Amino acid sequence: MELQREQWKSQLGFVFAAVGSAVGLGNIWRFSYMAYSHGGGAFLIPYIIALLSAGIPLLILEFALGHERMGSAPLAFAKINKKWEWVGWWAVIFVMFGIVLYYSVIIAWCLNFFFLSFYLGWGDDPNTFFFNEFLETSKFPSEIGHIRTPILLALSVVWLINWGIVFRGVRRGIEYINKIFMPLLFF
Repeated sequence: MELQREQWKSQLGFVFAAVGSAVGLGNIWRFSYMAYSHGGGAFLIPYIIALLSAGIPLLILEFALGHERMGSAPLAFAKINKKWEWVGWWAVIFVMFGIVLYYSVIIAWCLNFFFLSFYLGWGDDPNTFFFNEFLETSKFPSEIGHIRTPILLALSVVWLINWGIVFRGVRRGIEYINKIFMPLLFF
């Protein structure tokens, strides 16, 4: 017996989840700062060309493939041709290691800074505080240092919240949270 996959309750929930996966902290905070630092609007020309020629067509292809094959990325590619299943696993592994782990740490930093903001815990020089006291970065990459307890605790909270959202499923977890946080992010 094949289990039924949970579906999105509304198109708005799907759109919010799709936008949420495409628009991250880097787009909001880092992109504008980096574009300004390195020439401003000139960067937008190759960005728009890449967006129109590769980004949007690949996004449409991915959505269409998932919708038509009704499965995870590895299953959808395996339904086309068993030899292509690895393409779907590459996407899953990239998301898991390249995005989820990276963004979880960044969100843990943000969580720490949220609590520090109540009493301006970074003092007069936020950059020095961030690199020297908060992260305690070493002078050389070969110096590993020690585990930063506040970051580890915040990261554990972020992982627990993420697990809870995913555990609740598509409708009651991902869709519900995106309907709350995407408008909040916009405002």
